Amino acid sequence: MRFQHQVVDQVEQQLQMLFSRCPELSGFSVRGEADELFVSDVGIVPRLSAEQYGEIYQDIALTLSELLEERPEAGELLRGRTFARELH
Repeated sequence: MRFQHQVVDQVEQQLQMLFSRCPELSGFSVRGEADELFVSDVGIVPRLSAEQYGEIYQDIALTLSELLEERPEAGELLRGRTFARELH
């Protein structure tokens, strides 16, 4: 499936903002089948408390949920991919 440039740009922008808001987040994966997606393999460095981990996980889930609400076609772009922080 070919994705519109606007969708790709919006996904990239939202994920860049997510990594900016969560400096401890090193990466995560998006898994799922059909219309259901879920976040897995969340990498956080340094190790944080369960509460802090939960806050980051909720931020990831909310970011993806809002993105999919606005651009449902982004689900195919996210599914089965791992997203990692860019190091400069």
